[in-house]
Amino acid sequence: SKSPKLHHSPMPALASRSLLSPEIKEFMKRRAAESGEMVKVIGHYMRQRDWIGSLRSTEHCFGLRSFSVPPDMKEINHRMLRNLNFFMSNYLLFALFILFYGIFRSTTALLCVIGLCVAWSSILKMKEIRIGELVLSEYNKLWSMTLVSVLVLLLCAGPVLLWIVFFGGVPILCHASLHLPMSELPSKKDDDIDPENPSSPKGSSEDQSHRREQDVSDDSNEVKEAEVRLG
Repeated sequence: SKSPKLHHSPMPALASRSLLSPEIKEFMKRRAAESGEMVKVIGHYMRQRDWIGSLRSTEHCFGLRSFSVPPDMKEINHRMLRNLNFFMSNYLLFALFILFYGIFRSTTALLCVIGLCVAWSSILKMKEIRIGELVLSEYNKLWSMTLVSVLVLLLCAGPVLLWIVFFGGVPILCHASLHLPMSELPSKKDDDIDPENPSSPKGSSEDQSHRREQDVSDDSNEVKEAEVRLG
């Protein structure tokens, strides 16, 4: 008796061809370029921002006359947009404190973070990562490692992450929504960053120094205006 012939399904080969088709490659390249430009601008902005110089004093952060209950959701949104920019350095410092405290109080979370740091160091030293015929670009490599890191942290230190997010995020959001808006105008430090060329600040060093002095004066005036509005 003849043994029946086995017919292999063409689906795997078809899926492999479609995965590496020129259309999908072009789409991925275009999306990566667009996202890469956005990440580049944000990265330059983060580096150009004067994080130490923009730390606000305790009078700015916790002045009792500067807090009030917002009347509606529109006012909450307005306050959060202004205050998140105005107090960004203070919020970041507080978030880092909560982050390190949460990590060091849990042995599992600490070991997980150390392991991820070692993995990141090894991956960043690799010139390229090849998956079959697909070579990951630097942008895709970073995003892949970020996704893997988040998944590992959720699996190994999920409760600690929830604790960090809650005790780090809730106080920041409450402060930003209850504090009177302290930045009625866009920050002049941010205006020093050219969106077309974020790596080169606009203006000379003297102009930037003058703008920083003006920022300090504007901050003091905003506090006085906030106190006047509260009466």
